[in-house]
Amino acid sequence: MTASARLSWNLRVTPEDQALIDRAVSASGLTRTDFVLQAARLAAQELLIEQTWLSVGAEPFERFAAALDAPPTPMNDCGAP
Repeated sequence: MTASARLSWNLRVTPEDQALIDRAVSASGLTRTDFVLQAARLAAQELLIEQTWLSVGAEPFERFAAALDAPPTPMNDCGAP
């Protein structure tokens, strides 16, 4: 498949969902296709990011938790008055 090739999706939505989406589309200035694709892409990225964090092993998580629980490291004066 070339970089410019696009697939077609056929979605079934309730009239209420379509009205809601169309209101948001009008407010966004995007086409319905671009709006739905942008929303689906964002939801997919967020889900995959959450799964990545959940797949951290016990030892790295324990080190991370210990770092959060440790007292803060003093910072050098950054030139503040």
